Amino acid sequence: MDLEIVISKAWDDPDFKKELLEHPKYTIEKTLGIKLPEDIELFMHEQTHKKIHLILPMPPE
Repeated sequence: MDLEIVISKAWDDPDFKKELLEHPKYTIEKTLGIKLPEDIELFMHEQTHKKIHLILPMPPE
């Protein structure tokens, strides 16, 4: 999955960015022409100079 396309488009297109933040799974599927598994939840957050997101990975199996 080429997320660089999605990120670049979000930087350049405010309407696309809004759609991506509100409906990330649908927007990524539509933009990249892919279908993600139904049981996958996707969350999109916008990072700013004052808001940083850290992801706690799953523990190794």
